[in-house]
Amino acid sequence: MEAEYTVIRCTRLKCGKFSYCKTKQKTKKCPYCGRVVKLNKIKPIPAKTTVHARRLVQEFNRKLGELTEPGWYKPEETTDIN
Repeated sequence: MEAEYTVIRCTRLKCGKFSYCKTKQKTKKCPYCGRVVKLNKIKPIPAKTTVHARRLVQEFNRKLGELTEPGWYKPEETTDIN
């Protein structure tokens, strides 16, 4: 059975998040940053169903979040009170 959906990664360096689309599409607009990704220029990851594609996207984005902190996140400065 041929894959009906593909998981792609945004080509913008600051974004780099994953999303999915139908295999027959030529372009996909990133739902996070709005960049239009040309699907013939990237290596897609095949997925058979929307459920499979969604799970892959969730897993990839969760692992990506573990590697980098979001741009808006600023850790609180802790002060040691002795």
